[in-house]
Amino acid sequence: MGISACGDDADTAAGTSTTTVASAAAPAAEATTAAAAGVSDKELCEQANKAADSFKKAALTLAAAGDIPVTDAKAMLTDFASTLTKLADSGDGAVATALKANADAALQAAGEPNPVEAADTPESEKAGKDLNAACKAAGVTTVF
Repeated sequence: MGISACGDDADTAAGTSTTTVASAAAPAAEATTAAAAGVSDKELCEQANKAADSFKKAALTLAAAGDIPVTDAKAMLTDFASTLTKLADSGDGAVATALKANADAALQAAGEPNPVEAADTPESEKAGKDLNAACKAAGVTTVF
């Protein structure tokens, strides 16, 4: 989940951060729909993968312009945590537990003075590995 491993390409215009953060919010609507329907572990993993892909794309776009601004990093991590929490709330097994751990790690990082560094911890790495393992058991390959 850590966003510090994202690229650093200066070819992107600096004005993309507002648009990018807004696009990172898109998975939240999917998560709300998933929560309302009561979904399987496989579906939870697929939705989490989509949310992670959106998060990573937004982070890479922001990082391409240089350092990710603290306010943007906080907003992205908070939105990502919200999306994962909504997904977790629609399940009750190992996948839901792992989603909640990843959401907690993202939310904790968002509350730190340097959220980019705070997102890259052994705890968040473990949460990601646990989610990858739970999703693999459900038949879905994820990369958290």
